[in-house]
Amino acid sequence: MKYDIIKLDGRYNHRDRFRYMITFTKAPGQSAILDFDRCRRWFNDTYGWSQDVEMQYPMQQARIKQFDEHSDVEINEQWAYNIKYNDYRIYIANDQMLTMFQLKWA
Repeated sequence: MKYDIIKLDGRYNHRDRFRYMITFTKAPGQSAILDFDRCRRWFNDTYGWSQDVEMQYPMQQARIKQFDEHSDVEINEQWAYNIKYNDYRIYIANDQMLTMFQLKWA
């Protein structure tokens, strides 16, 4: 499995909610999408289901606009993923999650 870990700073989107971004790149003769999907399923099992990072903000704004604190909208603030332009990314919120990921996918 080939991936890169990027610590989010002022150059990156979503830095206000997440601390790290894991990007999946193609290894020779392989597709990055399979590694991404395997890791996304692991995050689902370990930290609960999450949305695409681009959908979280509009969902949160819609919930606020409706003044519905008890809505069934569940936004996982611990992690999210993004699939755009053949870039496969997982965003995570803290160092502990990064360590668990690295232990699982060394």
